[in-house]
Amino acid sequence: MVRSDVVVITGASSGIGRTTARLLASRGSRLVLVARGRAALDEVANECRALGGQAQTHVADVTDPEAMLEVANEAVATFGRLDVWVNVAAVASYGRFAELPRGEVRRVLDVNVMGYANGCHAALRVMSRRGSGVIVNVASIVGKVAQPFSAPYAMSKAAVLALGVSLRSELALERKGIHVVSVVPPTIDTPFFEHAANHTEVELVALPPVYPPELVAHGILAAIRHPERGERTLGALGRGLVAIHRLSPRLGNGIMAVQTAWGQFGRAPAPSSAGNLFASGSPAEATGGWHGRRRRNVRVVLALASAAALVASAGRSRSRGR
Repeated sequence: MVRSDVVVITGASSGIGRTTARLLASRGSRLVLVARGRAALDEVANECRALGGQAQTHVADVTDPEAMLEVANEAVATFGRLDVWVNVAAVASYGRFAELPRGEVRRVLDVNVMGYANGCHAALRVMSRRGSGVIVNVASIVGKVAQPFSAPYAMSKAAVLALGVSLRSELALERKGIHVVSVVPPTIDTPFFEHAANHTEVELVALPPVYPPELVAHGILAAIRHPERGERTLGALGRGLVAIHRLSPRLGNGIMAVQTAWGQFGRAPAPSSAGNLFASGSPAEATGGWHGRRRRNVRVVLALASAAALVASAGRSRSRGR
């Protein structure tokens, strides 16, 4: 149960990946840490060793399928087996969809979709030899309730959720002892927004409410311990928004649109940037300094309620007009 498990983590140099590596190391896991930046990976590996875990590093881009298979084989060569693969690495590009560079749209999908597919493929190739293992894919609330101004990211996370469903069905039909779990977080306090490509002309800020990365790390730990539960949506307000969307997609989408317009963008101007899409980002920290925005939770709840009322009222008005 986690202790002594051999775990691969992609996107391990910052944010959720870095926090998860620390947590699993403190539980005695043996880790293979994957990211594009050598210096940050070495920092994380040293942190993990100090916490009692064993850690190896592998500099690679998740869009390279051969590199991911090499990582899986390295885990077996170093530690004797592969128990868990955690797909975390992800990128984003913000802006009006019609104005986003086509190359950036492709890159987001390559990293967030094909990167996860490459990781799953490599893990399955190795895990199938033993007939057991757990794959954890970190998705997002916006994969369930799509967000404006980040269409490529929303597309990619919806695809990650579909990948999880498809693989779970396939493995169940084949009666293999391999589990695939989708972890679905809300906004998390990481450097993600600083790293993202930005073509909105203003600074990106974390959309409140903002949760600490430990929420996702513990969600991943729970997924490893209890992989029979195929999907885990994290955060009370995140689960609430998904529930609203399930009952009324129009209402859920309206809430997300208003919430994004009110809370995703700052006041400071920002130059157009490709962020970390094509090169590793800096700083490679676990958190992004957004913890203070959690104090806005009450205002967020009021905003959600107001948005719900506005959208519902608009729906009623349209119905009367027909």
